[in-house]
Amino acid sequence: MTAPFRITVMLHAPDPIYRAGVVSLLRPRPEITLVDDLAGPAVDAHVALIVTDAVEEATLRLLRELKHTSTARSVLIVADIDETKLIDAAECGLAGLLRRADATPDRLVQAITTAARGDGYLPDDLVNGVLEAFSRLRARLPGPVEQRLTELSDREVDILRCLASGLDTAETAQKVGYSERTVKNLIHGLQTRLQLKNRTHLVAFAYQHGYL
Repeated sequence: MTAPFRITVMLHAPDPIYRAGVVSLLRPRPEITLVDDLAGPAVDAHVALIVTDAVEEATLRLLRELKHTSTARSVLIVADIDETKLIDAAECGLAGLLRRADATPDRLVQAITTAARGDGYLPDDLVNGVLEAFSRLRARLPGPVEQRLTELSDREVDILRCLASGLDTAETAQKVGYSERTVKNLIHGLQTRLQLKNRTHLVAFAYQHGYL
């Protein structure tokens, strides 16, 4: 008889109290195999579970590191987060988020399971908040952008979709079949032509104009 599939979860929780709390929630769950990050970075996990108070630069740095060095999907448990920080975290490869106050055993396992199968997990109010944040970004875009909407090529749209999926330059190049230099030039060209400051604004632009 085939053994049931278990999701391997690597836990990143610098605070010992948070660490103990998550361990107590997940250890009894038969669908989860919990591995502490103190065991070392070489463990091949399905999900990296990060527990922190706030999304600061150290958290974003860890998300970027996991994105580039691991196949694990990152799920964040945080006290609270605003839409801007959420967009930053998504750019760094975040797959799921749960507020600490809502992290019951069942919701936590649901977030982990959803991320492990390749989908995203967000509280409903944050989904709405992100869309509103995109709208605010869109409202600040300069007028000439409107005149250039029809100028996007198919490959530029492909690039935008990759950026929205959280892919970095190398991953985008592999996905669309171009060199990294070409991808960098296309991104720079989009930012210049559309008068957008960074990749977050590019993703906001793509959402607001129906490319995603």
